[in-house]
Amino acid sequence: MADEKPDVARWVDEGAKAIGLVIAPEYRANVILNVERSLAIAQPLLAVELDDELTSLPVYRP
Repeated sequence: MADEKPDVARWVDEGAKAIGLVIAPEYRANVILNVERSLAIAQPLLAVELDDELTSLPVYRP
């Protein structure tokens, strides 16, 4: 179900817990809002289908 809205609050809580980050209650709503905004910004890029034949270029070292 690609149309389902992700549970961003849970992502924030679980992510913070995983890395030992304490988010003060007064900042939690804004952290969730920023993650939602980041998802909205990234969505068009994540929707691009990439060809399996594409490979990254080697690192250029002069």
